Amino acid sequence: MVFLMFAVTLAMNLDDNLLARLGVGENFALVMVLSALITMIMAGRNIYIIAIAVLLCLLANMPVDFSLNFGVDRDYYAGVMLALIIQPLIARVLD
Repeated sequence: MVFLMFAVTLAMNLDDNLLARLGVGENFALVMVLSALITMIMAGRNIYIIAIAVLLCLLANMPVDFSLNFGVDRDYYAGVMLALIIQPLIARVLD
């Protein structure tokens, strides 16, 4: 279920999503691999953290006009989402 949520949010706005802003072209295979990777990293986490990450992924991949209605740039949503996903992994590696 989590894999499908990440896959849908990343593939929703394929021409102007987070991956396109990073310079990766429209590639569904990359979206599926990235969704699987995020799902594996999020395995075993609290349901609230998973829900927040999915919501932030959805907001980060929406069109520009939608996210600016909230008064926050899409890149901030992406940064918080990536910090939420990556920070515990780095903390486990460094301990």
